[in-house]
Amino acid sequence: MKRYVISHSTIIKNKIDIISNHDEVLDFHEGLARVCFNDKWGYINKEGKEVVKPIYDHALDFHEGLAAVCLNGKWGYINKEGKEVVKPIYDEASDFHEGLAAVCLNGKWSYINKDGKKVVKLSKKYNDVFDSHEGLAIVCLNGKYGYINKDGKEVIKPIYDYAFDFHEGLAAVCLNGKWGYINKEGKEVVKPIYDHALDFHEGLAAVCLNGKWGYINKEGKEVVKPIYDEASDFHEGLAAVCLNDKWGYINKEGKEVVKPIYDYVDNFHEGLAAVESNGKWGYINKEGKEVVKPIYDHASDFQDGLAAVCLNGKWGVIDKEGNQIIDCTFNSINISDGMIIFDKKYMVDIKTMELLYSFKLSLGNKTIEKSFDDKNKRDKYIKEIDGYLKEKNNEVDILKKQLEEQIKGIENSYIDDALEIVNSYYKKYQD
Repeated sequence: MKRYVISHSTIIKNKIDIISNHDEVLDFHEGLARVCFNDKWGYINKEGKEVVKPIYDHALDFHEGLAAVCLNGKWGYINKEGKEVVKPIYDEASDFHEGLAAVCLNGKWSYINKDGKKVVKLSKKYNDVFDSHEGLAIVCLNGKYGYINKDGKEVIKPIYDYAFDFHEGLAAVCLNGKWGYINKEGKEVVKPIYDHALDFHEGLAAVCLNGKWGYINKEGKEVVKPIYDEASDFHEGLAAVCLNDKWGYINKEGKEVVKPIYDYVDNFHEGLAAVESNGKWGYINKEGKEVVKPIYDHASDFQDGLAAVCLNGKWGVIDKEGNQIIDCTFNSINISDGMIIFDKKYMVDIKTMELLYSFKLSLGNKTIEKSFDDKNKRDKYIKEIDGYLKEKNNEVDILKKQLEEQIKGIENSYIDDALEIVNSYYKKYQD
């Protein structure tokens, strides 16, 4: 099947994108993206509209509806309308997690709520405090780690050499150089006997014993023997493991579902995983079947059915069948929150891209005469296009408003005829 690629010129010249006037556009979070202009930071929405003017020295992503911003060396918080909800008075500030954010003033840490009210005044004795996860936050005292609750009460004494956040009700902690797990009451549920340990994901955790990795459940029972050189967390039911410098995947019973034949691999996302073979990246499904050949220099995780890939130093976008949706001509591509950002400057909504690509592909698969001299051929073509557009009936306004602008300039001799049909369709179904 011939591939119909949306080119660099289509993105830029035909203005299906939102061209930002800012120097840099970062990933979207909760519908807004940080932008930089003349070394100052603000925020734009998915239409490219500036909703928070770039006046801040620094800015963090939005979390739980608020973002930390720095003005004249002091940190505060704004909402999505750009309204200041917490005045910039703090020396340091973190993201909101579970309704609270850790802030530091004159070397003293505390937690504030979303109204800016100090709800927990932390003991002066702590050297450091971290974000809350599952109701508890890590604190550090003289190089030892423990946990406090949302009221600031110390619920697990700082006795550990190191500690991780709670995940799925348990936290990995290190004592005398060995790792185990505790529950939220501080009770030891897995004895500290391991050389290393990772967080629990999907009910299992990777642990290292005598230089080899395996997996345990929450009762501390070994479910996958420690035979691997390296191991990662479970994602979508599978975990990447390394044996003799080659990577593959196992399921939760420890069964090898993808043989360790790859130089390196990533976790599964949306049913596919990026894998490297002989310095080139492609994608496999959960049965280990190659669905995208390893031809790329770099490859990212799938998001919203698309993935950014790099070829000869330039980035493009493919779909899950490996079709090249956007050609590899950009210096950078990031996919986040339903948006694609090109060269940290240009943006397009994934839905818009899908409509354009689907329509262009549908045209490309037709065998027709440009002049439509043959009435039967013309009627057949109109019927096929009409059928395609009926499937998009709930998006007819989008098709009408966007196609004329989006398809301008695309090299396809049947575009004018197709647009005529779209207009006829639109009128027919609006009448």
